[in-house]
Amino acid sequence: MLWPCQGMCSPCPAGPAERTPRDPLGGDMVSVGFLTTPGGAAEGVRLHWARNGRPQAPIHGRPLSVGRDHDRWLVELGALDAGDTVEYWMVAEGAGLTVESPRYQFAALRRRALAGFLAAAETPAGLALATLADDGLPGPALTLRRLPDAGGLQLMLGGPAPAAGAPPAEICLRSAAAELMAHADGRLTLRAGGETLSLRLRWVEAADGALWSVELSGDLAAGEAIVGLGERFDGLDQRGRAPDVAVYEQYKNHGNRTYLPVPFFTSSRGYACLVEGSGHVAYDFGRSAPDRWVCAAQAGGGRPLAIDLFSGSPAACLSAFTARTGRPAAPPPAWTFGLWMSSNEWNTQARVEREVALTKEHGIPATVLVIEAWSDESTFYIWNGARYQPRDGAWAPRLTDFSFPADGPWPDPKAMSDRLHDDGIRLILWQIPALKQVLEPHPQHEADSEHAERQGYVLRQQDGEPYRNPAFWFNQAMIPDFTSPAAADWWMQKRAYLLDDLGVDGFKTDGGEHLQGRGIVASDGRAGDELVNAYPNLYIGAYHRFTLARRGGDALTFSRAGHTGVGAFPAHWAGDENSTWESYQRSIVAGLSAGLSGVPFWGWDIAGFSEALPSAELYLRAMAMSAFCPIMQYHSEYTPPGAPSKDRTPWRIQEHSGDERVVPLARHFARLRMALLPYLVREAAHSAASGEPMLRALLLDHPADPACWRIADQYMLGRDLLVAPIVQEGASGRRLYLPQGSWHELWGGAALEGGRWIEVAAALDQIPVFVRAGAILPLHLAAGQRLGDDVGNAVEPAALTLRVYPDGRNEAALVIRGQAHTVIVEELPAGAWVSLPALPIPTLITLPDGRTTSISPTNQPQQITVA
Repeated sequence: MLWPCQGMCSPCPAGPAERTPRDPLGGDMVSVGFLTTPGGAAEGVRLHWARNGRPQAPIHGRPLSVGRDHDRWLVELGALDAGDTVEYWMVAEGAGLTVESPRYQFAALRRRALAGFLAAAETPAGLALATLADDGLPGPALTLRRLPDAGGLQLMLGGPAPAAGAPPAEICLRSAAAELMAHADGRLTLRAGGETLSLRLRWVEAADGALWSVELSGDLAAGEAIVGLGERFDGLDQRGRAPDVAVYEQYKNHGNRTYLPVPFFTSSRGYACLVEGSGHVAYDFGRSAPDRWVCAAQAGGGRPLAIDLFSGSPAACLSAFTARTGRPAAPPPAWTFGLWMSSNEWNTQARVEREVALTKEHGIPATVLVIEAWSDESTFYIWNGARYQPRDGAWAPRLTDFSFPADGPWPDPKAMSDRLHDDGIRLILWQIPALKQVLEPHPQHEADSEHAERQGYVLRQQDGEPYRNPAFWFNQAMIPDFTSPAAADWWMQKRAYLLDDLGVDGFKTDGGEHLQGRGIVASDGRAGDELVNAYPNLYIGAYHRFTLARRGGDALTFSRAGHTGVGAFPAHWAGDENSTWESYQRSIVAGLSAGLSGVPFWGWDIAGFSEALPSAELYLRAMAMSAFCPIMQYHSEYTPPGAPSKDRTPWRIQEHSGDERVVPLARHFARLRMALLPYLVREAAHSAASGEPMLRALLLDHPADPACWRIADQYMLGRDLLVAPIVQEGASGRRLYLPQGSWHELWGGAALEGGRWIEVAAALDQIPVFVRAGAILPLHLAAGQRLGDDVGNAVEPAALTLRVYPDGRNEAALVIRGQAHTVIVEELPAGAWVSLPALPIPTLITLPDGRTTSISPTNQPQQITVA
């Protein structure tokens, strides 16, 4: 069989079966790539086309490559004029067959530039301007306004223009920290933090004059760094790169693609920029022209498009950005911050309980268990092997609707859940937003799918037919429409019994990247590229709100994909990676860039998830890093029956590597993690309230230090701990940077002055960590007061240690049993006094010079002197 195809999978970068450019401008050279399958079947291919309704001579395709699965062809249409409309289709011949592709249409777009202003009028928040384009004709309206909730300034192109009237020669709009100037010749300048940024505004119009996209560009200074743009694996500083803001399911080896793009960047010159909405955005940060950045943002359906400009330090810009786009309503529960266990192999209750028993046998504390392979793999809400009577697709099941055979894979999930909770371990179940196309009969899934389609609960194509996922993963699945409240409620009610009756503590909300193409339509009118990027937030947000409501706030969603504002639905992980040193390094970069893009709680799969098992060295170095990461999780891919296990449990890595140090050191790092829990809970509360990430790039706290903008393998965990993981194979130490200030090694020793690079040793049981002078670390320690001693897996410590690193006056917030407390330490010539609230648990104050004092629980605030 012979099948030419032309994918048009917007908005990802053009592939071998797509048009280039995908949206041509007048004057662009246009080419069309396509595939024929199977390889070698097509003897020739022609492209038939019409330009402005007039048939053109067919063009023969040029073969680019021949393969077993498919052949790749290219046709060059040449240059088009702005406004030209084109219809084309391919015809392939071979083996006596002629096959014709569907027909495709496009129109060449027109670019115009801002050249001046025709009129200006004041608005309640700023100014509205009638624009003049570079062709001498009026352009779309430009609105400049202050952002009341974020302290920034906004440019919005499109919408109603003011009445005619000569504008002033120079227009200025000021906020508390910046001013935006619009000059008579159309130039724009932003003044912020002592810097002046020159901006240029252009736009692209469709053939009917509707606004298609907006292009804002700015000058790049020598040495200027650009960070943010979502979870980026290819570099912390995006200077010299051209990132696309498109939610994309890139399985491993991400390169320029990402599950979690965000059209927000921060410059080392003291400003930041956000494109509002979820349309496709393409950036060029000095790749084409080394002294300019360009942001090309697609306008949705001709609607106005807004770009926000923030000024100040990176932390100030991030705070303004998250205040505008969304923060968590509350920090994640304390149990979030222990060790997570997971493997796609754990597909029976017996296997899960065996791994939990081994965890306890080896003395490795854990607080969360994720089960991925629990469901029937069709409905994703019914336990595999459960017996029940299929119902109408509107059915919202309860646990009593099911029976679980003793010889089935999950004989008693309720008892399993209860035992996990008795052991202090919370249960997270895997989810996917898909109505899978199944090959084997499944009456309940068929009823659900028919009901969803009949009720309009799935995304559709423009012709009204259900959209079906064209990608490899869950190919041909229908996708639930989370823009519809009725559809979201129907979907979630089928999962309510898991929370209500089984006590499940949350969901691993995987996927969300299944949308491709511009023909997809949701019930609320969103379509195409705008919906592609918005969908993960819609899906994850529905789970997050429902889960927290059913569990009284004591629950969590753990997600892979997202877009602007997704940090309001904690937490997230970096997706699938191989177990290599390079993937480990790139994962740290991804976590830092995600944090700079509004994602406060992030993790990764320790030492990777896929293919060959990691070496003992890589595993232990990654385990050490993850002990100082917001989410600490090991996970692994599925292994077919009979094949060697790919579990990333410590005992499996020890067995595979033959290195007897793995289990003891993994136990050490997991126990160290539990010691840090009070600190992590405190910092999580700060992150939720401020929008700042727990995994902090050094530039957040030291924006004036150029070195901190270049460092992508060190970070702050919270505001007090500087972490420098060992990321090179065979290394017994590393060179690291201490920013300005005084720093204490977490493991003890004299204070060191920062503003310099130092060399540190780090055996396999260590990781370089430094504490900021002035910090008070709340820790959960055993009687010996050593980090790494066993304190169990309780998330509410029975006693607390406050390690004080003096720097004049120290002050810290504590969170004890859900209540906030403040401790103040004042260093005096004769010692130190401590102002304590009414602490409900025994507390030990320690200082680096060995002075200590113990405090019994008290109902009254008190002031004591450290002996």
